[in-house]
Amino acid sequence: MRAYDVVIIGSGIAGGFLARHLRLTHPDLAVLVLEAAATIDDYKVGESTVEVAASYMIRRLDLGTYLYQHQLPKNGLRFFFDSAGKDLPLQRMSEIGSDHLPYHPSFQLERARLERDLVTMNRASGAEVALGAKVVDLRIDAESHHTVVYEQDGARHEVTCRWLCDASGRRHVLLRKLGKKVHKETRLNTAAAWARYRGVGGLDAVRDDAWRDRVRYTSRHLSTNHLMYDGYWIWFIPLAGDLMSVGVVYDKDRLNALGTPGPRNREDFERFLAGHRAASDLLKHPSRADMEDFQAYAHLPYHADLYFSTDRVAVTGEAGAFTDPFYSPGSDFIATANEFIVSMISSEIAGDRSAFEEKVKAYDAYYRFKYESTLLLYSRMYPVFGSFELYRLKYLLDFNNYYNLVLWPFLAGRLTDVAWLREELRLTDYVLRALSTMADHFSALAADLHGRGEYFARNEGQWANGLNGVAQLQRVVSPRFDPTFRRDQIDRAYGSVFAALLERRLGATGLSDRASLVSELSLREILRMKDLSPPVLSGLSRRVGDRLARELRRELPTAGVTSVDVDLSGASPRVIGPVEGSDDHLRAQTRAQALWDTPAGSLAHVTV
Repeated sequence: MRAYDVVIIGSGIAGGFLARHLRLTHPDLAVLVLEAAATIDDYKVGESTVEVAASYMIRRLDLGTYLYQHQLPKNGLRFFFDSAGKDLPLQRMSEIGSDHLPYHPSFQLERARLERDLVTMNRASGAEVALGAKVVDLRIDAESHHTVVYEQDGARHEVTCRWLCDASGRRHVLLRKLGKKVHKETRLNTAAAWARYRGVGGLDAVRDDAWRDRVRYTSRHLSTNHLMYDGYWIWFIPLAGDLMSVGVVYDKDRLNALGTPGPRNREDFERFLAGHRAASDLLKHPSRADMEDFQAYAHLPYHADLYFSTDRVAVTGEAGAFTDPFYSPGSDFIATANEFIVSMISSEIAGDRSAFEEKVKAYDAYYRFKYESTLLLYSRMYPVFGSFELYRLKYLLDFNNYYNLVLWPFLAGRLTDVAWLREELRLTDYVLRALSTMADHFSALAADLHGRGEYFARNEGQWANGLNGVAQLQRVVSPRFDPTFRRDQIDRAYGSVFAALLERRLGATGLSDRASLVSELSLREILRMKDLSPPVLSGLSRRVGDRLARELRRELPTAGVTSVDVDLSGASPRVIGPVEGSDDHLRAQTRAQALWDTPAGSLAHVTV
């Protein structure tokens, strides 16, 4: 019976990346990868990566040259918004995107090709990769070595290993054997259907000079393109070799409420896409595209009872948890899990039992937090997706949080630092409350806009440069970590977005870029504002007035200013204290107005 240090079940990108990571980190480790498929030639969903996964592939796995030679660079995320009748041509749809490639790279992956190439690379590195090897039994021995039984070419094989890692995807081979439950997520009821096409001209084939010039002729085709609707979104993702991935992800509850169920089979899918002018035009230009394959999932999100264990077992990728493909977090979860697994294995094989146990505890807790925080990005948010003005603000906040709270720690090497993770985990409830509170406010404004008949009001002809909203972070996000700047940017992002939501709810034009207001909207203060009831708004007005009064007393100490009344609906502030009509009152009132008009430099204003 052959013995290995690590056996990995599955040679998709989760297992293939883990094998490469282990061999690069510990070249002496004996690694066996067992892949049930005899040939890796099926298309897989999950082609789009974002910055954490790209950094992992380039910096940890040394795949930078490979990715640029054999896969496609990605031109960021791009979002288009349609009319209520779903009949706008692409050029007239409001757009959130960029006019240059993002500073931090990402890629569009043709998964089957990458996974085949990983087999070759891993074998060349000294790992053993067995194709057509179906795992049929596992025996877990926490005190010694685990046993893995698999069948290949009609023969039965047994091997032992110190570590067993499951990358088998939704088959959940390890968790099922251990009797650990995989929970169907009920807080987000989404499903998906998708296909690959050949012959799609792509977005750059649209012949409109003004539209192309708006993004300085950069390639929209290379972006992960989202067509956004109330309750669902449609993706167009280019792949190397004249392939286009096209899919629909939908909130079943929302579409059922609207009386338009999402597609469940190929015929439904084609009919569904045909009902959207922009999607239909893309699939017909320059000629009708040919569908290569079709797949669907009836339910997307789930989570598990176990991710990492001191019994020397671990799961990575979809073998453990999945939230939603919006923002493409799947490969980020793989990067995070693999970083944790390699770090745990490093401590365990070094004989440092104390460090190993500390890592298992911290990593498992953080991975659960990552699932919860990611889920809250989407839960209750699908009704927000179809409105340009609403989603522009949500994306601004989400993009800032991703660069600040997710990408920066990864680039700075903090992710596997147990002491740093403990500090982050102390803020778990705080972060989750922030996400939930903002979801409440976004949902309330969506309902308001529907009620006013304004949900689609800005869905035609508008443009927002999404990269402008994170320019302040792009310059500093690097291996150098700045906790103070990081905290300040959290308040700036939340304050900017909340002020913009407040302006729209109150109908007070210009409110969102007033420095005296935005300065009062730290995240801590926002968490106290569960709604926008009269008492809540009155308290905010009072705090802003107190801020203005303090500044006036500092600048005009003899004027006798006692307070300043502020009306958030947009009226001028009213100074109280100096005798009305006096020179002191005139000076104080003039200065109060100037302070009230001082711009905040709100992030909500730099994107447009």
